[in-house]
Amino acid sequence: MFLRHVFMLFFHVTLVASEDNSFIYNGFQSSHLYLDGIAELTTNGLLKLTNDTERDKGHGFYPNPIVFKNTSSESVSSFSTTFLFAIIPQYANIGGHGIVFVISPTKGLPDSLPSQYLGLFNDSNSGNSSNHVFGVELDTRQNFEFDDINDNHVGIDINDLKSADSTPAGYYDGYGQFKDLSLSSGYPMQVWIEYDGVKKKIDVTLAPMSVGC
Repeated sequence: MFLRHVFMLFFHVTLVASEDNSFIYNGFQSSHLYLDGIAELTTNGLLKLTNDTERDKGHGFYPNPIVFKNTSSESVSSFSTTFLFAIIPQYANIGGHGIVFVISPTKGLPDSLPSQYLGLFNDSNSGNSSNHVFGVELDTRQNFEFDDINDNHVGIDINDLKSADSTPAGYYDGYGQFKDLSLSSGYPMQVWIEYDGVKKKIDVTLAPMSVGC
């Protein structure tokens, strides 16, 4: 993937429907995450999803299932999550394809492919409604086959790598001015993902760590 490292520094998830499903990771040493591919935990507790291996992938999943959907009412619980990440490319102007925060019906995505498929889908199942996969992609390559808007964007993926919505990566400063962010700059950034189950609305916010923390 031409990525030296993809790091996740901490992780916080809250399900509004149940306080029992609220958890925080300040480092992943004792997290018991389900890891596959080339993902690993570093000695200082970071989740390292990739290394300098080309065209490979790594996943890190919460070890226990979380129920998001009420089967009797068909309603989906509101939830929020925030995490810090850093993407460090192997070469200054050549990066991999990015990372995805994903909610899936199973731990691991064994049939998924790396590179433009982001470890999420493959060349035959992208777009299938039977996937039951939701993702927020932090995409660092423009892939025209998936109608990517550019090579540095945030996208909402629902069963498909053709994002339901996407926007260039950046944030608004205290003066209301939009500031571009390079996802593969190597600098830590924070993401907030918030889903309102009543309004059926998803909000994704991105900021450099110096602003977010």
